[in-house]
Amino acid sequence: MNKYIKVFSIIILMIFSFYYTEKVAIYVQNNTPLKKEIISYKEKNNIKYVNAEIDGEYIVPGINGLSVNVDKSYNKMKSYNVFSEKYLIYDQVKPQISISDFKDKIIHRGNIKKNAISILVRDDCNYISYFSDNKITYDYLNKTNFCIKINDDDCAYSTKHVVEPTLIINNQNFLKNVGLISKGYIVFIDNNLNMNYTYALINHIKYNNLNIYKLNEHLSENNIS
Repeated sequence: MNKYIKVFSIIILMIFSFYYTEKVAIYVQNNTPLKKEIISYKEKNNIKYVNAEIDGEYIVPGINGLSVNVDKSYNKMKSYNVFSEKYLIYDQVKPQISISDFKDKIIHRGNIKKNAISILVRDDCNYISYFSDNKITYDYLNKTNFCIKINDDDCAYSTKHVVEPTLIINNQNFLKNVGLISKGYIVFIDNNLNMNYTYALINHIKYNNLNIYKLNEHLSENNIS
């Protein structure tokens, strides 16, 4: 009986020893100058999320917040034992109001904080070689992760999140609408837009320093700051 008590006591002692050693190691690590500097940076520089905006049946994506992951950042820097912002690792923080929770709402533009637009085209448009030759980013209507609604009966039975272009550009409305293009816009370009209008459209986008993103990136709530 005494033998079993002795073995049991040794096991209990080992468990407490491992537990205590781990706690001491964590305490020492958390009190190193490097760890303290990372924690201090996190307290001052975390980026708050931006909620999605809902307006009736429409929604505009939010943007995730960014929170410094102290342990991962520390593990990346500890071999250098020097704090460096370029080695910080961030966790994405989902907005309280997010497009992922409102699949019934129609997305009609991206978040203006991204300073970007997206261009949608059909696969038989007459300007696609110009876009490809000049490395202009665009999406085909039927090759995104969304259902693109151009006509009223589009997407009626789709299970994808519905996107409705902010603006449709064609030969008839070009002069009236091209100047409206701004941050967050999703622009659908008619197949037969003449080339002079196509050049003018791209020049307008460049003149206003707007980025052109793929639709998936434009509407993603991931924070890439």
